[in-house]
Amino acid sequence: MRSFFFNLAFYGFTSLVAIACLPLTYMKSAKPLAGIVHWWAKMIVWFLKVIAGVKLEIRGREHIPTQGPSLIASKHQSFSDGILVLSLIRDISTVAMKDLLQYPAIGRILTKLDMIMVDTCGGGNARDKLSSAAQVAYDAKKHILIYPEGQLVPVGDRERYKIGVYHLYADLNLPVVPVATNAGQSWQCRAWHKEPGTVYLSFMEPIPTGLDKETFMRILEDTIEAETARLVGEAA
Repeated sequence: MRSFFFNLAFYGFTSLVAIACLPLTYMKSAKPLAGIVHWWAKMIVWFLKVIAGVKLEIRGREHIPTQGPSLIASKHQSFSDGILVLSLIRDISTVAMKDLLQYPAIGRILTKLDMIMVDTCGGGNARDKLSSAAQVAYDAKKHILIYPEGQLVPVGDRERYKIGVYHLYADLNLPVVPVATNAGQSWQCRAWHKEPGTVYLSFMEPIPTGLDKETFMRILEDTIEAETARLVGEAA
């Protein structure tokens, strides 16, 4: 029953906020819209705690970037991952699937917020679009959130990390903050059911600039996967 009432609150509240936000997409500045979306994310985290029995615990708060531009690379186990980060960091551009643009209201809001929409099939054209969109976010001093796996990965599974994160790291010359989570234990991918428990979001020490591709990718993947495994074990 908890899952039913949470989903009712989640989809109902999200729909109302999306409709209410549409007029803000016509404003010159995106700051009012960003503020409301940040508040929406905080409310969803509250719904998770109060209705679904899912508590959020933050680790490594000292590593959360306070000013942009910054580059954040996160494990991706759940539909909730972006919501959790957005509840903590207000002005952020997320690298997401361009399929989301098919939803009229959501697509318009994401476009206004300079979300970085990419084709998951990859290729040189996709890389160019990723780099140019990320440069816009960088110039606006925004935080950039990317999921190196490029897709949702169930708890316990592992996918090879895509090199798109390295291109951003090298092109923008920014350190990367790795983020691990066990969110999939409570909200599995896009699942309807929500399992009560504690979701950990662990921000780790930034990876410094200047590393070659092989070294950077190895450090990033090993760091995120090791911490994710530890969090999953702790929660279990």
